[in-house]
Amino acid sequence: MGRPQLYPKPICLAREWKKALETRKYPSQAALARKLGISRARVTQVLRLLRLAPGVLEKIANLGDPLTSPTVTERKLRPLVNLPRTEQRRKTRRLLRKYARCWPSRELFSQLSSAPR
Repeated sequence: MGRPQLYPKPICLAREWKKALETRKYPSQAALARKLGISRARVTQVLRLLRLAPGVLEKIANLGDPLTSPTVTERKLRPLVNLPRTEQRRKTRRLLRKYARCWPSRELFSQLSSAPR
């Protein structure tokens, strides 16, 4: 049996890309996109995840990286960005409950409930 596929955590990617842009390793999102072989729009989508509520960002970042299943993807998190923080936390809890079989998450749920607003 081969190795399980690993999935990079979108919050970790966003933080790495933001750091690369802030340190001027890449002068623009377009330059970063060219280096990664993806569109500038894709870079923007991933970086927008950093607008999530701080408590949600930390809980997702604490899941470990890389993930062994596509549980918390950029595409699943993207709709949460413009929601109020309480709604972000609620929907994140729901998302993680749906995939709770992937890892123990009871402590994570209680932490999300008490996350800063």
